[in-house]
Amino acid sequence: MVLRGGSLRPDEDQTRLLRVLQDEVFEGMQSMSVWDGHDLDLLRTIPLGVLRQGTVRRHGVTRWVRGARPDMLTPEEVRVIDLHPALLHPPWWAYARFVLHHELVHATGHRRHDAVFRRWEEAWPSPPMEHGAEAFARMLHLATARWWWTCPSCDVKHARQRRSNGRYVCRRCGAVLQDTPAKEVHA
Repeated sequence: MVLRGGSLRPDEDQTRLLRVLQDEVFEGMQSMSVWDGHDLDLLRTIPLGVLRQGTVRRHGVTRWVRGARPDMLTPEEVRVIDLHPALLHPPWWAYARFVLHHELVHATGHRRHDAVFRRWEEAWPSPPMEHGAEAFARMLHLATARWWWTCPSCDVKHARQRRSNGRYVCRRCGAVLQDTPAKEVHA
């Protein structure tokens, strides 16, 4: 994977999966009344890419060309839509379709998550909770944890990026949380 202005170029498998995903999303969009009158062929020309594997907080992002005016955004000014590479795995496919649709709404010029944006977004069916945004965010958080803060008394575990160094106590019992490297913990 080669860096391309803050994002990565997808490998061959990711490129193939992004095309399949794009086909499925555009097929669904054609039957939605919110997309009537919009040039779906123009939106289809927007390149798709992947975020860095270690990205935790973003599931997708619409990147605009430099100099694009926030008050006059059009699909022609979208440089790329990047999705998290973990979305391309089977358990997350329904959520990947939702995220791509979400980013395509941004690509029409809806930069903010206002009421108009939400009406467009709601046209796409939400994925089941166990494979939706919260579950995906939790999976990323657990997968990237380098440390676990563990209570020696009640065995409560908290996934974290940094060591606690004895600064935090368990909410349940008040014991000082201990640092355990993530590779030694099975949550």
